[in-house]
Amino acid sequence: MLFLIARAATGGARRARGSFVCVFCVIEKSWIDCIDLYCWGHSRHGVMATRALRAAGSRLFFAAAFGRSRAVRWVRCASASASDAPLSVVSWNVNGLRALLKKAPDALDALARDTQADVLVLQETKLGANGEADVAKVEFLRDYGTRAYATSAARKGYSGVAVFVRDALKSEMRDVTQTTLDAGDFDIEGRTLTCELDSCYVVNAYVPNSGDGLKRLEPRIDIWERAIKAHIKKLEATGKPVVYCGDMNVAHEEIDLWGNHAQNAKSAGYTPQERAAMSELLRDCDLVDTFRAFKGPNAREFSYWSYRGGARAAGKGWRLDYILAPAKLSPNIVDAYILPNVTGSDHAPVGVKLHV
Repeated sequence: MLFLIARAATGGARRARGSFVCVFCVIEKSWIDCIDLYCWGHSRHGVMATRALRAAGSRLFFAAAFGRSRAVRWVRCASASASDAPLSVVSWNVNGLRALLKKAPDALDALARDTQADVLVLQETKLGANGEADVAKVEFLRDYGTRAYATSAARKGYSGVAVFVRDALKSEMRDVTQTTLDAGDFDIEGRTLTCELDSCYVVNAYVPNSGDGLKRLEPRIDIWERAIKAHIKKLEATGKPVVYCGDMNVAHEEIDLWGNHAQNAKSAGYTPQERAAMSELLRDCDLVDTFRAFKGPNAREFSYWSYRGGARAAGKGWRLDYILAPAKLSPNIVDAYILPNVTGSDHAPVGVKLHV
């Protein structure tokens, strides 16, 4: 039996308003069978209690809200088993898979090992029609026997996505399919793969860049954004959670862009239309940006830096890569992160660990 005691001051003069005590009692039956929580204090302390248990590695769902009195409240939480580990999803725009494997052959294996990724998704693989056969000759990600590629039929060395699923999830694996979105020319550019697990869907997408002079802005907003939203909503209608991830080619909020906001508002990735489309997607599909949900509104990290002008060293980046998840799963996020020190591409990997 494990007891965790947390105490914090809230600034009030009297004990009733100035402090609280939470005692967590974890009753072990084959490690963790159930979690009983006893708490004195205000309802907002329930959030702190959740974080304390999450930090200790426990899964917690509140079955009732705390009251505002000092009376002892008893809350029975959902059971969790030792095998109930969070799902680890990692996404990386590799800017050419063959090039990455040539210049940093161990990069993907190191990333998978360090993050313990269950599902690893890549964008901008640039493999082309015969590229999958080329990379099949290279030994990498040995523990990820389930793998799928979507390649561009539009032109060689362009776009492309890939999904790799850890062998440990083989029993939970349903299917990985190249997704046709009814999105016109975008459908032949190898931009989307949908992976179905027993517990959820993972959608990997390389969202179209609006291009120089914003030549593709209109079709991106009017065709792509509507099509991907319809796809997500169709998956959600099955009752399974949808984790949508990839290079979304938009710095959603001001904090997601290093600077020059007024000037960049006329550039691909930061136009008002692209930012509004991201907001609409989050709202209409009831999704959250897991990085922002976990790190908070003031977290300022980037996932992309131009190769020009030493932008990475100067900290002049953009956050273009995201993992989105159902808003109802926000309390289940164990970690969300960007790995700027992983090199080999102009993008950094992003990841999340969450219970689904």
